[in-house]
Amino acid sequence: VRRSQHTDDSALLVNEERPPMSLSASISQSSVHTDGTSTASSVTPNQDSGDAVILQNQKQYDDEQRVVLQLRKNIETRLKVSLPSDLGAALTDGVVLCHLANHVRPRSVSSIHVPSPAVPKLTMAKCRRNVENFLEACKRIGVPQDRLCLPLHILEEKGLAHVAVTIESLLELAPTKQHH
Repeated sequence: VRRSQHTDDSALLVNEERPPMSLSASISQSSVHTDGTSTASSVTPNQDSGDAVILQNQKQYDDEQRVVLQLRKNIETRLKVSLPSDLGAALTDGVVLCHLANHVRPRSVSSIHVPSPAVPKLTMAKCRRNVENFLEACKRIGVPQDRLCLPLHILEEKGLAHVAVTIESLLELAPTKQHH
């Protein structure tokens, strides 16, 4: 009797009514019998833990979205600008951030590399200089070291939440407008 190397595709189907589970939470097994028939069984060890991970990830994503929305609002309100939908990309060249620092304390960033019609995209070196000048200005203005993000959080878009903390601290140090 020859055993079939073919596995039954039904073992790969997922029940649509259940919420999606992480790969480790859903182990699918398929066995082929000597008579050519096959059976498929799905072993789901502790489905609750898979759901908990999904819920935790969803909450983390929601929190990050809230932080990004607040960050966008803070920048747009202070600078009276409209930022593109990809906020992380809009901040990578450091131009907006330098303007924000200068808004809080005029001339805190004395030189800002800005794109020109001839060269619409800044080089990585100029972006890095802008970002470093922004972080230096934040330090001088009084943003505590533990509230400063790292250049890579801005340059590589790897942590808008960290950038948000820095900007929030910076804006808290902005002088309040006195109305006489």
